[in-house]
Amino acid sequence: MPTLNSPRLTPVTAELVESVLMRKIDDLEPTLTRHGYRVKDLVEQFNAKPAEIKALFANQLDPTRTAELRAELQMAGLPI
Repeated sequence: MPTLNSPRLTPVTAELVESVLMRKIDDLEPTLTRHGYRVKDLVEQFNAKPAEIKALFANQLDPTRTAELRAELQMAGLPI
């Protein structure tokens, strides 16, 4: 069994942890995924196209449609 001083184990730096965990963890897509909502689920529940949901996650959806989808997500009680 390797020990902390074993040549195969490398200590994890704070910078590495931050680069992995902090990157977009509170964005819409990771938040909904943590709550069990996949793109397929959102498409079915909110009568949207997969491309619309993906564009919403990437902040590239038309502002009017973004407002519509966000309102529907909020009315459904999703954590956005």
